[in-house]
Amino acid sequence: MKKESNLIIYDLILYLVFPLVLYKVLQHYFSDYWAMLLPTVPGILYTLFRFWYTKQFNVTGIFIISTLTVSTAVDLMALGSAKNLILYNVYYHFGVVVVFLVLMALKKPLPFYFMIDIAAIQGQDREESKKLYKHPSLFKVFQYLFIAWIIKDIVFAVAQWWMVDTYGLKAYYSRTIIFTVGGYVFGIIMAIGYAMVTMRAQKLKGDDSEQPSDEIII
Repeated sequence: MKKESNLIIYDLILYLVFPLVLYKVLQHYFSDYWAMLLPTVPGILYTLFRFWYTKQFNVTGIFIISTLTVSTAVDLMALGSAKNLILYNVYYHFGVVVVFLVLMALKKPLPFYFMIDIAAIQGQDREESKKLYKHPSLFKVFQYLFIAWIIKDIVFAVAQWWMVDTYGLKAYYSRTIIFTVGGYVFGIIMAIGYAMVTMRAQKLKGDDSEQPSDEIII
């Protein structure tokens, strides 16, 4: 519990407090573009460290690295324009939504694969976990979580667009705070969903005599 509390504190410092303070300081020495871009570097390095420290490989690791790479490339494409930096992030989020909708249509919800990675870290066999979590009563929870994720990204993208259109570069502070708080709210939703899956999975594994009548999703 203490370790998790420390991680939450580090998250708030690296993702919220530090970027806002650094942005305010850098405004006096750099253009708005660099003042927005440079504060993201500590957060990226911290995310990579957590990726290594928690040993989140496979789908989770690939997702973290790929999203960091693409989002950084999108930031650099703004070519010195602070307004474009925010607008390109809007386009990036809409692009992510399109990819997520395709995965949803293919019945490949990312929370399902993240859960398999979590189980693997805890020493469970990947193939057994995959078979277990494909049970309809569990798989639908992953689908609901993925739908919530898609809605979150749509809301974030629209909110960014509206803020930059209404307030211009002054939206940076509100954008950072809203994204950090919204990220934690979504994290709580994910945690509740994973807790539900864990409890249902334990019940399924504990009931040796009863065979599930539902067809397993392929």
